Amino acid sequence: MADWNGEIATREELRERKRRAALRVASRLFNEKGYHATSLDEIADRIGVTKTALYYYFRNKEELLYECIETSLKAGERAREEIGMLPGGAYDTFRAFYLRFLQQVVADNGSYTTLINIRALPLSMQETLIARREALQDHLRSLLDGAVAEGRLRPIATENTAQFLLAAVNWIMASCVEQVDGSADPVKLSEDFLDQILNGLETR
Repeated sequence: MADWNGEIATREELRERKRRAALRVASRLFNEKGYHATSLDEIADRIGVTKTALYYYFRNKEELLYECIETSLKAGERAREEIGMLPGGAYDTFRAFYLRFLQQVVADNGSYTTLINIRALPLSMQETLIARREALQDHLRSLLDGAVAEGRLRPIATENTAQFLLAAVNWIMASCVEQVDGSADPVKLSEDFLDQILNGLETR
């Protein structure tokens, strides 16, 4: 099948775009109304499709919620795999990893839901998501510990800081949701946010 030099989206690309659009709409409704108060009919109506059409992309509402929650986890896991461990040490790796994490989140265009909704999922799904989140948090804490040991960061409570950095990702995602035209620049938004985290707000 001709691809028109990449100008025309493939069937797989179109399907993925539709899935992402559904995740963005569902995540907004889950965050606004809560999981139990949001119906598949309402999600489908907001998207502009039938509920039957929605079942082509997601088996049920639980799967839809699961994928909304794991959006940020996937971004972090991709960033960790791409960055690996840099020769410069823990601080350089932490900075590159978290920056890439944020860029991936912004590029995903704001599909997310708060972890409060995780309790609506079956226990097996909850345990999977929590384990993946803890793995990312442990990775962040390890890099922060290394950066403190290198003298690149002042002594900090690295466990609490790692928790904060993961929680902050949801704020970034929420800000992307508000920019419904997709105008957010992943690089600039991520660099500005990381600069605030590393350098604070006070004049030095």
